Amino acid sequence: KSAGEPIYSPLQGEVLPLTEVSDKVFASGALGEGIAVVPSKGVVTAPADGIVTTAFPTGHAYGITTESGAEILIHIGMDTVRLEGKHFNSKVVQGQKVKRGDILAEFNLDALKEEGFDVKTPIIVTNSGQYTDIIPTDQKKVKTEEQIITLISSPWEEKNHEI
Repeated sequence: KSAGEPIYSPLQGEVLPLTEVSDKVFASGALGEGIAVVPSKGVVTAPADGIVTTAFPTGHAYGITTESGAEILIHIGMDTVRLEGKHFNSKVVQGQKVKRGDILAEFNLDALKEEGFDVKTPIIVTNSGQYTDIIPTDQKKVKTEEQIITLISSPWEEKNHEI
């Protein structure tokens, strides 16, 4: 089959390993494997075609289930839930179909930094266990729509999916 399912960057910025995120739950991989981006622009886009399965009312986090079933969580910054939506402008609702590159939200990056928030943004595959491997990019900087993660499934898992 294919060489893996691409997940594209929802943000423009600097790429970091997930282990460099201050929140231990993300850094430990407890929520799933992935990567982090320090955004240089306050726009978050859909990392793949799929459905918005989670759109927090506070605008700081989004879950997307891709057409092939990957579950991607994007959490903008650390502890940003405390802002209760301030500085975030959500553009989507739960259940909405999105295409890769569609804007999920805009956020005021400068205001987040001024208020002392860590803007490192984890991008997690929450159903990591369903994949043989999750390969993050080795690029140091990324733009939206550039591939950031490759999901590898084993062929037998795909064939036996319907059991």
